[in-house]
Amino acid sequence: MRYLRHHGPVLATLLALVALGYPLALAFGLPLANRDRGDVRKWIQETAVAQAPDDLTPLLAGTGLVATADGERLAETSVAVLERRPLGHGAEDVAALTEAAAGAPLLVLSDPWGRPAEGVVAAPAAVLDGGLLAAALHALYLGEGRLVPGSLPSRERPDGQRTRFTFPASDAAGPVLVNGERLAAGAGFSEDGAAVVLARPAPFGADVRRMTGDAAILDAGAGTIALADEHGGGDVRSALAIVRLAERLEGASDGENRRFAAARTRLLDVDPSRVLMVEDRPLSAEAERPAERIDGVVRRVTFPSAAGVVVVDDVPLEPGVHYTRDGTSVVLTSPPPRNARVRQYPGAFLADPASGTFLLAEAPGPGERVWAERYTFHARPGCGETLLECFYALPQHPVPYPHWIAAGIVPFFSKYPVADERNALRATLYTTLGTLAALALGAAVGVLLAVNFVLMRPLEKAVFPWVIASQTVPIIALVPVLLLVLGNAGITIQTSIIPTALIGAYIAFFPVVVGTVKGLRSVDPLALDLMRSYAATPVHVFLKVRFPAAVPFLFTSLKLGTAAALVGALVAETESNNRRGLGFQILGQVQSGNVADVWILLLVSSLLGIGLVAVVGVAERLLAPWRRP
Repeated sequence: MRYLRHHGPVLATLLALVALGYPLALAFGLPLANRDRGDVRKWIQETAVAQAPDDLTPLLAGTGLVATADGERLAETSVAVLERRPLGHGAEDVAALTEAAAGAPLLVLSDPWGRPAEGVVAAPAAVLDGGLLAAALHALYLGEGRLVPGSLPSRERPDGQRTRFTFPASDAAGPVLVNGERLAAGAGFSEDGAAVVLARPAPFGADVRRMTGDAAILDAGAGTIALADEHGGGDVRSALAIVRLAERLEGASDGENRRFAAARTRLLDVDPSRVLMVEDRPLSAEAERPAERIDGVVRRVTFPSAAGVVVVDDVPLEPGVHYTRDGTSVVLTSPPPRNARVRQYPGAFLADPASGTFLLAEAPGPGERVWAERYTFHARPGCGETLLECFYALPQHPVPYPHWIAAGIVPFFSKYPVADERNALRATLYTTLGTLAALALGAAVGVLLAVNFVLMRPLEKAVFPWVIASQTVPIIALVPVLLLVLGNAGITIQTSIIPTALIGAYIAFFPVVVGTVKGLRSVDPLALDLMRSYAATPVHVFLKVRFPAAVPFLFTSLKLGTAAALVGALVAETESNNRRGLGFQILGQVQSGNVADVWILLLVSSLLGIGLVAVVGVAERLLAPWRRP
């Protein structure tokens, strides 16, 4: 019970601080997570393509329906196409599509690529020479079943040391791809909940992915494709030509409507791979520039094409309202602002990326189909589906959870051997030595000034205002001047402890002066009269009366000076780039963005300050035993 009464408040305060760390971590981290979750630039991009059939059996047999895994949905909003030529509507019968193809084969397969070897298969030269690897990936078959492509990049960026990675899809369970190498579970990585731990660190800047589908490009240059199934049966082949089901854009084809919407939303503003079609006519997405310079005065601009969607700063203009057309020239009703972005899209313009709405240059004829062969869209947040997932996916947390900080203490201190200057324990001892040197120097100067102020009132009146003024000078401005002087004196400031001692002493001496003066003058006047009646000398009065009375004030001032000396030492080490101290390590971790390591160093600095103040308290008990409670 006595132990609890004595140490209970300290333990309770410590537990309260640890518990407070969790809501603080959420308070500082959740706004950043919400920002990342709402930033579509950080979302995972997926490509909607005209889908090849999942099963080749109907095509090979010439019977049945052409369908994909989500064929029921596509049956209402899809177009069966062959080599960019629409054949029918939806998932139709193979016989009907064959008749519509007018003799063109619905399926042409490549020669076998070969059987997978350790989950990797190489594309034949014909595919590589034609640059068709990406297209072949969407019509790749193992036996008669289609291999669905899919992979996701890791949330974390490889730094050359990281081995633990997480991925946006928590249910991903395929192999891991690292810079053209397929890693199998067990040998190449192990699973830790939703994360994977690589057997060796990924190289700095490496492309770390996890397969979410059946196949993914492993190395585009070498033409290798990774398969999720390491021992899949049958040969791998790609379809050189095959009937596909393409997405039909939503909108009325009545000869007047020009607005059509894709099924997906949040489309990319700039998408070179996007292909839109009206029947078998491609719609150009290339932006045409005017021949004239937009100077805020010109109203007539000329484009290469005689038709198209005219936009000013990405806002489409209505013909007849905002402009009139004279061949390839466009006459605006009012001149656009100087340096405005005036463009013409001869095929289609993405009017609203958020809703996936396109504005066509010309309205399709009645009954004509507008369909998309390929476009890219932002599918989902890269950090995760929920706000909490995005919080845990933050690359750095401004305030980490306390147990995250605790878990990193041992690796941080054991990162470098003790003989290395970068070792944190070695840096702590160096800063401790510098702080003690600063405290000793500051205490000596402070006590000396205090004694002289008490003995000589005129000196106090002349000097004490300047002592106060010295503390109003920003230390951050004084340090560079001192370092310049010491450097000119031949002192190597990057390794010397002298700047640390001087700056720490400069901050620490002031509380010692004030406290000691107060203590030396706190003597009972009756005690001074008694010493005079004994004919005591000034030295005896000082040693027997004034010094004992000043001891409580002196050690209180020393405790304040200790904290001030530590702050001065850290500032000096930071400003002087003294790589041997904690200050330089804190600066280095801040610049490298290792927030958790910064918190560890701040914790070490706090504990160092508490420990040094405790040392001063022990010295008080030893030197002034009469002060012991």
